[in-house]
Amino acid sequence: MTHPLLDILVQQQHSCPFHTPGHQRGRGMAAPLRALWGTALAQDLSEIPGLDNLAAPTGALADLQAAIAAAAGSDRAWCLVNGATTGVLAALLATLEPKDVVLVGRNVHHSVISGLILTGAQPVYLGVAVDSLWGIPEPVSLATVVNAVAAYPTAKAVVLVSPTYEGLCSPLAAIAQHVHERGLTLIVDEAHGSHFAFHPRFPSTALAAGADLVIQSWHKTLGTLTQTAVLHLQGTRVAPERVSHAVTLVQTTSPSYWLLSALEAAAWQMVHQGYEIYDRLLQWVAAFESPLPRLERLDIPQDPLRLTLGTWPLGLTGADLEAQLQPDIIAELPSGRSLTFCVGLGTTAQMLRTLAERLWVIHQTYQPVQSLPPIAVPPLPAVSSPALSPRTTYFSQRQVVPLAAAIDHISAETIAPYPPGIPTIIAGEVITAAAVAELQQVQAMGGTIIGATDPQLNQITIVTPADT
Repeated sequence: MTHPLLDILVQQQHSCPFHTPGHQRGRGMAAPLRALWGTALAQDLSEIPGLDNLAAPTGALADLQAAIAAAAGSDRAWCLVNGATTGVLAALLATLEPKDVVLVGRNVHHSVISGLILTGAQPVYLGVAVDSLWGIPEPVSLATVVNAVAAYPTAKAVVLVSPTYEGLCSPLAAIAQHVHERGLTLIVDEAHGSHFAFHPRFPSTALAAGADLVIQSWHKTLGTLTQTAVLHLQGTRVAPERVSHAVTLVQTTSPSYWLLSALEAAAWQMVHQGYEIYDRLLQWVAAFESPLPRLERLDIPQDPLRLTLGTWPLGLTGADLEAQLQPDIIAELPSGRSLTFCVGLGTTAQMLRTLAERLWVIHQTYQPVQSLPPIAVPPLPAVSSPALSPRTTYFSQRQVVPLAAAIDHISAETIAPYPPGIPTIIAGEVITAAAVAELQQVQAMGGTIIGATDPQLNQITIVTPADT
């Protein structure tokens, strides 16, 4: 593939732009932005003649989507400029109807809950294990999916996230085979695995494993701009017309052509240079020497470019260690007992050497020290069904009550302890005494509560009893 969309953009030379956007090829942009973006502003254009229309592409954008599908290995691809969230919403809208039962990994991105609000589908949540040493949630297992499918034979789809933030993957090929044999659709949020198709040492892609709809957040791991993502379809279980219609429901009608051309350039780079780039990065990561333990799970497929280091031997949380590394070094994800770094296309050997040197200095400073104790996370139920669907919960009346008074009522908010970041309570579920005790234990250990209106958890928002 070449760069036809970018070529068309550059060729736009009309001198009297009486069209949107309002800055009109940069002439009306504020001076600081003109100084920062320069001539690039002239290519910030709308759907003028020659640039095609993303909502109904027939020219350059249709060719771009076909090229991306070929590069990633799908039958159809849709370019997304509102982030992977757009793809998640569209995938659910194209697959589910109100009251449909859908099996959802409990560690999914919050956009999945938003999609359930839009569709009105009834989720059944699939529990995940938590590695107590690392404090890291594991991906959904095959056994969990098999048991859930058996328990809910009317389920229509399975929604999983793979890889996780730390790069751990579910056994997607076995899961796809099992759910397809029983007539279910498999949707995979592969936001952090867009690069898997471009080197054989990466885990298998969700598409190669047999998933029907796959959402990839290209900007997270490939050489494109923030907000760019792709929705892929393969097979015949979901009609492409439904996907196209769903995408138009949730995607902007004014897409940035710079974002679209960035997707085009990223695809070209992967097809022509991806193997060479990743071969080099993999060698550098393999040679990386750290005084801290590295997450290496031989029993779970793992992205080798997600560098997760244990911080507990230093008596530090991930946030504590990152504060020691800043301002020069910024990590991707601090957790209670670890710190995750993304090794990407722009990573250099010198960057990795600098990181290693800083870690050794910090290690000498904090040794000897008492390690942090392992995280005691009560086991999540393998399968659980909420009292109310996310949609019903969203439109219910709600009230704020003291935490103790919320027990046995239905939560109107999704609350997760961090670490490990898996919701203890999802909106629509009944708040139990055990769930409250778990959240309070996390607080006592210095952890953070996310998702609650009151992060101190003195109060919690519930569905008004009369509304249930």
